[in-house]
Amino acid sequence: MLNKDEHHANLLQQKPQRQQKLRLAPFLFLLGGMVILSVLLLAGWQVYITNTAPSSTGNISTQHDDPVHKPWDDYPDVYWQTLRAQMAQRLHMSEQQIRDNLHATLLANNSADGNKTNISSADAAKWMKDLASAHGISQEQLHIIELTAVRQAHKTLVDRHKLTQQQADENMRKMNQDDLNFHMVDAFSGGDDTNGTKQ
Repeated sequence: MLNKDEHHANLLQQKPQRQQKLRLAPFLFLLGGMVILSVLLLAGWQVYITNTAPSSTGNISTQHDDPVHKPWDDYPDVYWQTLRAQMAQRLHMSEQQIRDNLHATLLANNSADGNKTNISSADAAKWMKDLASAHGISQEQLHIIELTAVRQAHKTLVDRHKLTQQQADENMRKMNQDDLNFHMVDAFSGGDDTNGTKQ
């Protein structure tokens, strides 16, 4: 056993080691805090950029106001044929009935010559909503019907090797509600173009 003097000397020798450990602790806490803060900022940034995609609420721009070339602008006819067939089937209507409704309502109200380039996002959304409500389909059901039809049309392109599954998934992620509504207008307006870019 150590006597008092040896014990005291031993404690004095250990004191610098304890002080060194104590000086390191705030640095480690600061470093850990910076790492946690960085992770939180990165996660917040990711949430912010994914939630800043264009929204369909209140957007009243016309189709020609969107100068961005979207991937589906060059889709082949089979995409639009599949889309029309899927929408007609899910709305329990014929393709011709939907086309006639579009021409009698939306296209007739927006331009004298039936040109769809003057159709706003709000007009396309209203037409789809009115068409669905006339057949007892809620807004939520309509959204599911549109997504399912577009997904099936993309599947057709994948099956025909026009797109890879990854490209189809990516293009689907790029679509917002306005894109879905304009897809329906484009599919049933007599042309297979989108957003009024080709006449």
